[in-house]
Amino acid sequence: MPERPGITVIDATPAFWKFWSAAENRPEDERVRLFFDVVVAAHPGLFDAGVLQKQAITGESGAKGAAGRVATYLHDVAPYISGMRQLSDSIHRDFDSYARDFTGTFPDYAPKTSVYFTVSLFAFDGATRTVGDRTALLFGIDGIARFQGADANLKVFFDHELFHQYHDQIAPELTAENAPLWISLWEEGLATYVSRQMNPGSTEAQALMFPHNLAELAEPKLPALARELLANFGSLDEAEYAAFFFAKNDRPDVPPRGGYYVGYRVAGRVAAGRSLQQLARLRGPELEAAVRLALQQFSRD
Repeated sequence: MPERPGITVIDATPAFWKFWSAAENRPEDERVRLFFDVVVAAHPGLFDAGVLQKQAITGESGAKGAAGRVATYLHDVAPYISGMRQLSDSIHRDFDSYARDFTGTFPDYAPKTSVYFTVSLFAFDGATRTVGDRTALLFGIDGIARFQGADANLKVFFDHELFHQYHDQIAPELTAENAPLWISLWEEGLATYVSRQMNPGSTEAQALMFPHNLAELAEPKLPALARELLANFGSLDEAEYAAFFFAKNDRPDVPPRGGYYVGYRVAGRVAAGRSLQQLARLRGPELEAAVRLALQQFSRD
């Protein structure tokens, strides 16, 4: 994909499709070697610990067990190849219009970070990561196919992730790592709310992405979830964050990714009388008080 005004897009997927065509019917050891020779060699920075984290297959942290991880991935990814091709074609066809539409809603959107399309070894569908020494927005077509399906509403999904990039531009204090729990709640909830508002006709399930029954799981528990979030409002505890925002947790009382649903409901309540642009620029004591008040209201419902 060519560069476009204000946004630099780097498409790393052609290397994967070249690899897949050459390796599809080869023995496992040859397929693994070819993956490193073709896919990893083309964009090595996309496969290190700064991007794939625990699944890294390059650098010191990823060297041990790298071949085994790739072999497992190549086995597991096979059922998703058709969907990945469909998604890749759709992205090539439509991403320019997605970017233009987003700029139409947020005219001052001027990202300083690049956008990558890649395979992520199922580490993510969309994520902000450090590639080399620079922050970038990455989309994993394998993650999208696995977690959301080939028929995912890509416009909703891209608006969610582009909003994170935009928010980092205008309110970096709200997107910093190790933020208090309430800020994480606002960040994910607002991105979910904005992406649905930008796409009339989209469903709540599409905006929440996965699991597809998240609202059904979380709504009956909303008062209890709100009370726990209030009790841990300023917490920096990683386990508390994981319970509310990770796709898996060991808390039967907290639906995985339940924080996205609560944050979405909070954003909807804070949105009363405010435009999307005004919501994006809320910060400081006004924002903190608004999030706290919304949680207090939900805790009593």
